[in-house]
Amino acid sequence: MPYVWFFLRALWYTLGAVCICGLAVSLCRSLFVSMMGRGFGRGVVLATSIVGTPVHELGHALMCLLFGHRITAMSLWQPNAPDGNLGFVTHAYHRKNPYHVLGNLFIGIGPVFSSLAFIILALWVAFPASFSDYTATATHMAAQGEGGIPLFLEGLKLLPHIFRELTEEGRTIPLWGQVIALLVILSVSQHVSLSPADIKGAATALPLYGILLLLLTLICGLLGDGAMAAVMAALSLFSAYMTAFFVIVLVASLLQLLIALPIWGIRFLLGRR
Repeated sequence: MPYVWFFLRALWYTLGAVCICGLAVSLCRSLFVSMMGRGFGRGVVLATSIVGTPVHELGHALMCLLFGHRITAMSLWQPNAPDGNLGFVTHAYHRKNPYHVLGNLFIGIGPVFSSLAFIILALWVAFPASFSDYTATATHMAAQGEGGIPLFLEGLKLLPHIFRELTEEGRTIPLWGQVIALLVILSVSQHVSLSPADIKGAATALPLYGILLLLLTLICGLLGDGAMAAVMAALSLFSAYMTAFFVIVLVASLLQLLIALPIWGIRFLLGRR
């Protein structure tokens, strides 16, 4: 039983934050389109794709390069594609190469990392005080072993801090720069969600990833309880830090819903009349 528990916790700590973030962001995007109205909502998605889709596709492409896959075709933005795909990356690899096969997992979820990096860069440049306060507090919480809901609640404080920086005097970043950065953040967060093709591609690597975690479990078990506890503590810390940063992506997605809320209210009232 300790082996099974170790394996499940290792799986959760290494992939849990990414999966929850991806699902939550996908839900936020669906709610956003629904609240804005199908036609207008899809128009907003198309407009934000000018920035969001290239960042999304670059996440796939960079992971392809990292794991030795050959990119056979790529389009960072194609608004008029017949199949409705706003962008794509196709790649080839050796199916008998374990490193290449494992790469499918990270290529599939690559947009989560590229979007996170882009949003963090925009926050750091345009809202340095808010970003600094959050990262300092979140990293301290992660080091103390806190995660999940406490980090999410801390991340929600980013929203009032950002709006405070937008309105305060004596700012070092011009207001127009902050507004552009905010629009970029919203655009990127609109396109973090993974497509069915992304998920299908990532899933092909899960059996190999499970085998690697199983080997880790067996090795730690042979080394004794001390090794299992040490590895689990390291994985738990890794998960907490990853959650702290993925919360930023989720907060950006929630900001979309705040913007859509008054529009939904107007549509609701007009509909009742």
